[in-house]
Amino acid sequence: MNSFFRACVLILSTTLSLHAADVPMKTVGIDEFFAGQLQPLPLKLDVPKEYVHANGLELEDSYTYWMLPKEIKPAAESGDLPKTGYVWGKISLNVGWLADQKKFSHEDGLKAELAAAGLEMVAQKKRTVGGHAVIASTLNQKLEDGSRRLLYSAYIATNIETNCIYLSYSPPSDFSKEQAAKVWDAIIDSISKT
Repeated sequence: MNSFFRACVLILSTTLSLHAADVPMKTVGIDEFFAGQLQPLPLKLDVPKEYVHANGLELEDSYTYWMLPKEIKPAAESGDLPKTGYVWGKISLNVGWLADQKKFSHEDGLKAELAAAGLEMVAQKKRTVGGHAVIASTLNQKLEDGSRRLLYSAYIATNIETNCIYLSYSPPSDFSKEQAAKVWDAIIDSISKT
């Protein structure tokens, strides 16, 4: 009976953690994601379903944030981004897509640049969607207290040589690495042509 009870607890805890990692997603166009700040691009991506565009934040041009609606006002008032997670993007003017070389302009020196900043590449994947290249990275950052956190970022080619879309995900602080990676993969894998 004791073994049976342990097996039931194990099955229940596995089931609960699997469901906890499932974050409902919704699809938005890149134009909607950037609230009309860009020239139209025929791409779409998924973001967590509960997130909305954060109107009212003081941002530089071409920046966009998506977060829980209840977090927008506190973030606007304090300037602190929420611990409940968010997705953000901007137009990157320092990374471009080199079509003739089929790579992003930062790729050759990326590992050295990361090492100099105390970051380590954990995973990277590249693909092309409707003629737009995507490179997504998961980085490991060592914090001052010795702990580590994972950073999720991607570049999407606009097919203008001098700039790209930069996309990043900051998971909720209570997410496990597995939960965060699952949401990040869902965002990156959802990028598709409209």
